[in-house]
Amino acid sequence: MQTDSLNDRRQIGVALAGLAGLALAIGIGRFAYTAILPMMQADQGLSLADGSLLALVNLVGYLIGGLTAARLRHQPVFFARLAIGLIVVGMALMAFTDQLWWWAVLRLITGVASAWVMVMLSILCLPQLNTRPALVGWVFSGVGTGIALGGLVCLALVASNFSSSFAWGILALLCAALGSVVWRRFPNIAPSPHPPNNNSTDVNATHNARAGSAVDQPRLWRLVICYGLYGFGYILPATYLPAQARILLQESWIYSLAWPVFGLAAAVSTLLAAALAHHFGRLPTWVGAHVLMAIGVVLPVFLPNLVAIVLAAMAVGGTFVVITLLAMQEAQRHGGQQAPIWMARLTTAFATGQLFGPLFVMGLGERLSLSLLLAAGVLLVTAVVLFKQWRLDKK
Repeated sequence: MQTDSLNDRRQIGVALAGLAGLALAIGIGRFAYTAILPMMQADQGLSLADGSLLALVNLVGYLIGGLTAARLRHQPVFFARLAIGLIVVGMALMAFTDQLWWWAVLRLITGVASAWVMVMLSILCLPQLNTRPALVGWVFSGVGTGIALGGLVCLALVASNFSSSFAWGILALLCAALGSVVWRRFPNIAPSPHPPNNNSTDVNATHNARAGSAVDQPRLWRLVICYGLYGFGYILPATYLPAQARILLQESWIYSLAWPVFGLAAAVSTLLAAALAHHFGRLPTWVGAHVLMAIGVVLPVFLPNLVAIVLAAMAVGGTFVVITLLAMQEAQRHGGQQAPIWMARLTTAFATGQLFGPLFVMGLGERLSLSLLLAAGVLLVTAVVLFKQWRLDKK
């Protein structure tokens, strides 16, 4: 009994450290820019085109991080800690310049580091929590928690007329505090890629997946492609939702409410994801998430008002981390000994898909509505592909 209690505490500690790590790396390190973009437009005169360029550079960094993460997988603790340090420093330095090229360099570095943290913490946490799906939900709720924290901080700063530079400094301090949790926890944990599992079905599935011939690589590649296309589908609202709200509400600070709502929906959704996946299955849950996200993406196009913005924030925020969680679990479950490599491939595909969002906005002359319609169409197409894969799995 005492051993079980110690193991429970250890797993909870791992989950909380993973939550803190994803909150700082993705929720704040990656997505704080979305909340600060309207502030930078207001006090720095940043245009939507320049804002899209900075978003694009960050996504290029995320792609580089995904491409290099597989080579770093044998030292996940070291590179997770290094990446956290880069994120904190990169965000702090954003406060000390108003040069676009310098911002671009810092966002590039932060993008690389964010991808490293996502992959390294997945490698560290998922095997440790393989028997506790609910705790896996805790880890990935960190993304939404970080978005909500960053959004609430920016909401308070906008309401108090603080500058975007001040916001970058405050958020860097918040990231440092969260990073200290990760640094204390993970040096004492070695990743255990093959933990014992009391569920005989999971044991057999894992055993079969480790047999090289039993790994269904075409299936995994289809999921990688769908995950990459999802990256394009979600990145537009994830980058421009507060900016859309600001256009609708002009000078009112209420536009900043959209982003905390987005984050809270993301945090809560991951806590429900385990139950949904257990009841419906991972792929059907993934299909439903794509459909709901597509609705959220186009809602402000047809109903340009605050209610539509808030509903879109809930729909997109409530699905995008769930999709990430399900994709990483699929890689862990079916990738066998190469699961970390498949996690890195998923991250690379996701980063590649993300790149096309800002490119389309810039290429279409900043016609955001047309880009959003295209993104929704891509999400619906991938939902069909995932549904067909689920039907194949059942045969």
